[in-house]
Amino acid sequence: MFIEQRIYTAHPGKLPAWLKLYSEIGGPASSRTLTPLMGMFTVEFGQINRVLFLRGFDDIDERERGMARRDADPDWQRFLGETRPINALMAQEAKLLKTVSFSPIQKVGQPFERKLDGDAMFVDHRTYDFHPGKANAWIDAYEKFGKPVQDRLLGQLLFFAVTECGPINQAVFAWGYSSLGDRDRRRSQMMADPGWAEFQKATGPLGALKQQSTLVLKPVPWSPIR
Repeated sequence: MFIEQRIYTAHPGKLPAWLKLYSEIGGPASSRTLTPLMGMFTVEFGQINRVLFLRGFDDIDERERGMARRDADPDWQRFLGETRPINALMAQEAKLLKTVSFSPIQKVGQPFERKLDGDAMFVDHRTYDFHPGKANAWIDAYEKFGKPVQDRLLGQLLFFAVTECGPINQAVFAWGYSSLGDRDRRRSQMMADPGWAEFQKATGPLGALKQQSTLVLKPVPWSPIR
């Protein structure tokens, strides 16, 4: 499965108006002409005034056909016309990701099954940059040693993918938590677990990681992942 991840950065104070029009006009038009929205989130910690959204494609050629349908859709043109005067967006970024075999979501339209307590969700969205040629060995060690520990101790893995287009040699993945305190407690337990030490022992000699970055996200009310 391919995932198109987009991050839009807005001028301060202008994102709410853009989001309102997207929820009412642009989002429904996109889901009708492209594929259903997978998830949409605002940034709570990291570079703020941003929205991140995910859309999946089982057939990447369907994206091109869908973009043509969307561009011809009257509601999409109305969305563009109504958002243009707001002048909300100052930057846009797009990546094409491909899910790995152990990613929970593997096909378009797969229903999201929430496994967290309560109604709230905070998403720990992580991007790991690898030295060329070393990502696969790290991901294999993560699946064998690291993921079983995290499955046992962390929140809910939402997706795990690698970059196909955009900055390559990256893994992009996200975990959901019921609160920021829940995230902190669970990660503390993970760091103290002997199994996590085994994972670090297995990956340390690889020298694979070049950089790590994280965002804390909150789902918008109409996000399927929430």
